[in-house]
Amino acid sequence: MFGIGEGELAIIVVFGFLLFGPDKLPQMGRTIGRAIRQFRETQEKMTAVVQSEIIDPVSEAASAPVKPKKTAVDDDSDADEDAAEAAAPAKKETFAERRARLAAEKAASEAAAEGEGAAEEAEGAEPAAAAEPVVEPEPAAEPEPEPEPAEPTTADLYARRPRKRKAVVDQLARELEAEDDAAAADAPKGGDE
Repeated sequence: MFGIGEGELAIIVVFGFLLFGPDKLPQMGRTIGRAIRQFRETQEKMTAVVQSEIIDPVSEAASAPVKPKKTAVDDDSDADEDAAEAAAPAKKETFAERRARLAAEKAASEAAAEGEGAAEEAEGAEPAAAAEPVVEPEPAAEPEPEPEPAEPTTADLYARRPRKRKAVVDQLARELEAEDDAAAADAPKGGDE
């Protein structure tokens, strides 16, 4: 046991008797035995959990037959997309490409929503109002920038565009130049006073 011979075990027991006494040594043996038993039970439970939660599902998934992807026959656009995906090799989309694609989709959905809102207004408008010319308000010279939140969230940081940052940097540079010019103008013109 543990690479200990009989002579070495006898020496350990004698030192145990001398150190703890004959009354406490059996108690310590029971405590150590319980601890080892609990450790083994816990180890068996962990093995069972790993087996049932990780290994079995992975082996089932590996042995399950692969089902082919169903293609849509009713919608031609889906069939065209599936054919294009099959013809072209799969290419991973970069972050910039994905952001541009999502922005385009968002703009298209907003335009569709505005178009639906305009169509509903046109249907609900009275005939007399439809005869009057529609006067559109003049667009503002410069749209005012949105106020920045005190602590920007991750979404705010990803939503920023380089143009906005460049405009802010340019504005700060102009303000600094104006301050420098004002300080230079306020400086005394003479030499020593």
